[in-house]
Amino acid sequence: MLKLRSRGSRVLLLLILAYAAFLRLYRFDTLPPVLERDEAMNGCNVLQVLETHDFKVFYPENNGREGLYINLAVVPVRLFGNLAWVLRLPAALFGLLTIWGVYLLGAELFSTPCGLLSALFVAASFWHMMLSRLGYRTVLAPCFLVFAVYFLLRAISRSREGKPCFGMAILAGATYGLGFYTYISYRATPLLLAAILGAYGLRSHREGWSGPYLKAAAVFVAVAAALLVPLTVVFLRTPSFNDRISQVSVLNTPHPFVVATKNILKTAGMFFLRGAEDVRGNVPGRPHAFWPVASMILVGAAMGVYATYRRIKYRTRLPEALPYALVLWWMAVAAIPVVLSNEGVPHTLRASLMIPPGFLLAGQGAVRSYAFLVSRRLPLAWILCGAFLFFAAVCYEPYRTYFKVWAVDPQLAALTGLMKVSELVNSLPMEEPKYIVATRIGPAENGVPRSLVTVAFLTRSYTRREQQYTNIHYIGNTNSAPESFCGQVMASLPGKEVICVK
Repeated sequence: MLKLRSRGSRVLLLLILAYAAFLRLYRFDTLPPVLERDEAMNGCNVLQVLETHDFKVFYPENNGREGLYINLAVVPVRLFGNLAWVLRLPAALFGLLTIWGVYLLGAELFSTPCGLLSALFVAASFWHMMLSRLGYRTVLAPCFLVFAVYFLLRAISRSREGKPCFGMAILAGATYGLGFYTYISYRATPLLLAAILGAYGLRSHREGWSGPYLKAAAVFVAVAAALLVPLTVVFLRTPSFNDRISQVSVLNTPHPFVVATKNILKTAGMFFLRGAEDVRGNVPGRPHAFWPVASMILVGAAMGVYATYRRIKYRTRLPEALPYALVLWWMAVAAIPVVLSNEGVPHTLRASLMIPPGFLLAGQGAVRSYAFLVSRRLPLAWILCGAFLFFAAVCYEPYRTYFKVWAVDPQLAALTGLMKVSELVNSLPMEEPKYIVATRIGPAENGVPRSLVTVAFLTRSYTRREQQYTNIHYIGNTNSAPESFCGQVMASLPGKEVICVK
């Protein structure tokens, strides 16, 4: 197997991170060109925190959202202002951290080459690149889970070797506990962590190091549980805490088992056949893995299934069986929030926890494919030429897909209306009263029609104080047809600047 010296691996990792940073930060101030409503609602809560200094662990607006991303975004918005790219800075940062974490975890589970290749595949993933350029809290979830699993495995490894492990166990528990403040799909992860603790618990008992292991595991669980206390209090006090889960559950459909079965097929096929259709998060229908990388996922998954099968049937102690089983189980657990939903499947956001295990399988598949080609005694020049073409295609594809295809999609351009309204409002004199009318009937947040929160963030007019300062007033439709409501408002405010938004 290919081995890299420590310095060489660090240099390659830095190159991968530099490449990832380019993909995630190039033209960051202009792309994506649309500040989507869910992003903007996060931004509006940031504006509210800046005014009230009231940081929350859970923000109930917009169906409720875990608060970590919003709280982190307060710093850049405070420093650089209420701009779309500023709101998205934490996503870019945590996207890069995820790539580093995937390298560390791949090297811990399998090998340094696997860690490097897995990190490269995440860096070159259009899916992960997209999440890293959007102001959603989603991108935090795989980052925290990757580091939590890595720190936990390091703590277990140190306990096995008889080395001090409590510091690493505390770090693992803290990272894991904080992950529950990222995104709703993270709530499925106890199934993964319970499997890891159980598997290594059995192994420690069999090999005679259960004492140190149990202490490390207890510290991990205690720290994670302590960090969950504030969110648990919110859960007990907030009846709407699980409203979003109820809204999109397959149980709301006439045939939930049939829908869930179809969702399994769609979710499995999202890497290879057809991905999400929403242009805001994907080139509609594009698979979530480039086909050369998808082929490596298949290779890695097949090897994992085979190793796990041999381990169970023949009771052979294959060194790779447990890491493979862990990654395959991670894939299954991460798919649960998608499979059990009835909306937009396959789903770019809900499936985000599948990114690390998917590309870990791809990394290991690539390592073993290389080893297989070498064992066939093929000419080295052929292998190197094929590898160069493979990596050149993998590295260029996300750039072409994002900047040459997705960024010029007419469907995307059609969604920029609120951005133009915000520019218009910002260009008007501050002393002039401005009335922004939501002509369609819909809910409101803090007195601002939910359909206009993009305007509220970009014009810094979400709170009452900000509205008074900017002289911006929001009017929501209650029960009239859009055209007649707009006319009624204009008639009631003669000579005033009235902007109607459909």
